[in-house]
Amino acid sequence: IQRRISSGARLIELGSGVGVVGTYLSAIGSQVLLTDLSTLVENAIEPNLVRNEKIMASTSTISSSDEYSCPWWIAPDGIRLGKGWANCTPLDWTVPLDEQLTKDQSSSIDFIIASDVVFLASMMNSLLHTVDTIFNASASNNPSFILSFQRRDAKDGEGSAAFTTVDGVIAAV
Repeated sequence: IQRRISSGARLIELGSGVGVVGTYLSAIGSQVLLTDLSTLVENAIEPNLVRNEKIMASTSTISSSDEYSCPWWIAPDGIRLGKGWANCTPLDWTVPLDEQLTKDQSSSIDFIIASDVVFLASMMNSLLHTVDTIFNASASNNPSFILSFQRRDAKDGEGSAAFTTVDGVIAAV
C-alpha cells in the first residue's frame, strides 16, 4: 500500500479537517482530493494547502525535470506539494455525491482515506453511503478504503448513544 500511495495514487480524503493527512500523502507522492464541509475547506484546508505549497516550494529538492502538470482529475486548481498534488473541495456526506464532485473526481479514485471521522454514531451511515458511492463510481480502479478510528467509548464494553464504538464501526461495515 505504501508503495502505491507514494507513486501517484489518486486519493480522496473524507473529513479532512485541517488537511494534515492529505497534505502528508500529497507530499510523499499522491494525488489527493481533500474534502470536508465547506466552512472547513474555505477557512482551514485551502489556506493550509497554500501555506504548505509556499513552504515546500522553498525547501524542495525536486528538480525541474521531475515537474509535471497538475493531474487532470484535480485540475485546474491543484497545488504541487512535495512529490505530489493536492486540491480541496466541499463534500457533505448527506448530499448526493454527483451533486458535489465531477464525474472525473468520483470515478478516478484508487484509495478512500478517512482518519478519525466517525466519532458520532449518527455520522456512520452517511459516511458509508458516501464510500459505497465512490466504490461504485470508481469500480474499474478497485479502490481501497482506509479508515482510522479513535475509541471514544465510556468504558470497555459499554456502548454510547452519541458516540460510536469499535463494535458499531465493525457492524456498520
